Amino acid sequence: MNHPNVQRYADHLAGEAIERAVHSVTIGYRLTLTGAPPVEVASWHQDPTLELYTVRIRADGDELTLTVPDWGARTDEIGPFLRQWITEHVHLEQAKLRKGCRRPDPYWVEAWRRTHPWL
Repeated sequence: MNHPNVQRYADHLAGEAIERAVHSVTIGYRLTLTGAPPVEVASWHQDPTLELYTVRIRADGDELTLTVPDWGARTDEIGPFLRQWITEHVHLEQAKLRKGCRRPDPYWVEAWRRTHPWL
C-alpha cells in the first residue's frame, strides 16, 4: 500500500534533486562568466506562485519550469538540457571569463569560446 505521506516525501526529495541540478548549472554559469546575461532561478519554497516542488528558470524574458511529474525520475538529464536551454536564450557576446575562477565550468568556457572564436 502506497501511503500518501510516502508519496509526498518522495515528491519532496525529487523536488530537492531538481533544485540541486538546476543550481549546479546556474552556479557554474555565474562563477565562470562575468558580464553574462542574468539567469534567474526560483523554487517553490521561494515563490508562493509556483506549484509545490517546482523550479522556474528565467533567461532573456523566457521561462522554463521544471516539475516533479516531468523531471523527478530523470534529474540526471537536467544538467545537459538546462545548459542547452540557457545557451539558446542568452547572448554571451558581452560576457568575459571570470578571472580567478579556480574551477570554471568547462561547458560555459566552451560556450564562451564559441561566441568569441577570435580570442
